Amino acid sequence: MKFISRSLLVLVALYGMVFALGNILLANHHLSMWWAIAFSVAFIAVQYGVSPWIVETILTIDWDENELPAINREFIERLCAERGLPKPKIGVIHSGNPNAFCFGRVRSDARLVVTTGVIGVLTPDEMNAVLAHELGHIEHYDFAIMAVAALAPLLLYQIYVWTDRLSNTQAIGWLAYLCYWIGQFLVLTLNRTREYHADHFSALVTKAPGDLSSALIKIAYGMVKSDGEYRESLRKDSSADKRSLKRDQQLGGAIALMGIANLRSSQSLALAVADPAQAAAVMRWDLVNPWASFYQLNSTHPLTALRVRELNARSEEMHQQIGYPLPAAQPSDTNVRWISFPLELLLWAAPGVCAVWLFLGYRVEHLFALLHLHPINIPAPWVLIVLGTTWMVRIAFRYRGSFTPVKVAPLLEDVEVSQMRPRAVELRGEIVGRGVPGAFWSSDLVLRDDSGMMFVLYRSTIPFGRLWFAMGNADRFIGEQVTLQGWYRRGLRPYIEISSMAADVVRVTSGPGPISLFGSSSTEATRTPETLIQRSYSRWIQSGFAALATAGGLVWLMR
Repeated sequence: MKFISRSLLVLVALYGMVFALGNILLANHHLSMWWAIAFSVAFIAVQYGVSPWIVETILTIDWDENELPAINREFIERLCAERGLPKPKIGVIHSGNPNAFCFGRVRSDARLVVTTGVIGVLTPDEMNAVLAHELGHIEHYDFAIMAVAALAPLLLYQIYVWTDRLSNTQAIGWLAYLCYWIGQFLVLTLNRTREYHADHFSALVTKAPGDLSSALIKIAYGMVKSDGEYRESLRKDSSADKRSLKRDQQLGGAIALMGIANLRSSQSLALAVADPAQAAAVMRWDLVNPWASFYQLNSTHPLTALRVRELNARSEEMHQQIGYPLPAAQPSDTNVRWISFPLELLLWAAPGVCAVWLFLGYRVEHLFALLHLHPINIPAPWVLIVLGTTWMVRIAFRYRGSFTPVKVAPLLEDVEVSQMRPRAVELRGEIVGRGVPGAFWSSDLVLRDDSGMMFVLYRSTIPFGRLWFAMGNADRFIGEQVTLQGWYRRGLRPYIEISSMAADVVRVTSGPGPISLFGSSSTEATRTPETLIQRSYSRWIQSGFAALATAGGLVWLMR
């Protein structure tokens, strides 16, 4: 019942904003927006109607349900009969990327699709738990609920577009635009709530919540394993094989948007070696660090750790053994972090807020006037000074500490770190590939030592600096043993921001050969050992811009 209540509250909040703004506009300015509202409703209706056809057109789905093991087909038939559900059309996608999803309009035309990757990594009971989760979406009419929810931000955007054209209503338009973005986050909140609801349904009908917990962890680990195999294959296989692998990887990304899990919400867990004790230690950050809840706001799926925690609670209610016990959060764990979180969030957001205020200040004043509020009138030079000062403080806060040798595994278990609270580290390991497999423009790399894998980020404030690194030295580091110094941070995925990275490499240069009809040909190659070093100067460049902003504000103030 609590999941239904949460969904209704989010829907009420979304439409509360729509109707409040619409009423203000109609009452104060007597404007008719029925045409805009009708267009928005029609747009969502058409999208809702054709979306199944679009999915079937984009994805190559084998609708032979015999591709699904018989034990799983029998489970679907039995569960549908028990719940009074029409049996969905069953399809299989031949992809190594493990996932499952359902789509349709109503219960009677629902389709349930799984990949061969998920069939291969899960036991029959775990597979049944995943299938029950997807059937939960069908029973709860989630297709229709999410379509209705998606209409609210669209209506808010129409209010913004309509009022921005009129001279006396720009403030209302900008308020609608603000509510439009809030609405987008509320839709994501609703989507995460529906995932929890489907998890609860699976636990209820299978009476084995632990099966879904282990399935979610295996799927997360399988996604990154598939990523790694794809990355390794790109370095070895033929051009035709590479094109096939790339299509498979892109297919996996498309499925992840609709699937039971996506890589973005579970990358930190997937980088672990995935025995229950280590997985539980890695997931602890998601449970106790307040930044985890902040990062999750922009995610379609809940963090895997939070889903496992809910399923563990169901296991305890059913007096069952918990397969992935999570460490209990002590009051001392969370209290200290929540005390420092507001300061960290303020330092993180302050420069951006000042920049918005500086460039949109006149519109902000109109907005406050509309709401009968009287904001403090801060002169623009002072805003610029505050921008530069808070930016310098943020840089000092984010780049601190002396580099200490460490392994990957202990970093993944560190619950203190965040984007704003770094840990200065030194690692030794092999660069095994790029962070975005197969993308030559990706400047992100992946480091592996004997304890685990870690993403490595090269940050550059210089325009196209990251692309320059990606197309230059990045490829030379792949396959090499490196010494990396940088700052370990954690968002929805953990990573190390490079300060410096060094590797002993061999430079190969072609030597001259005999003259032929087609010019000189190389007969010898010179192999020269050298030390390849890559440094990032991003923090110093940012500090320079921050100092210029502060100085500019002071000069402006004294004029």
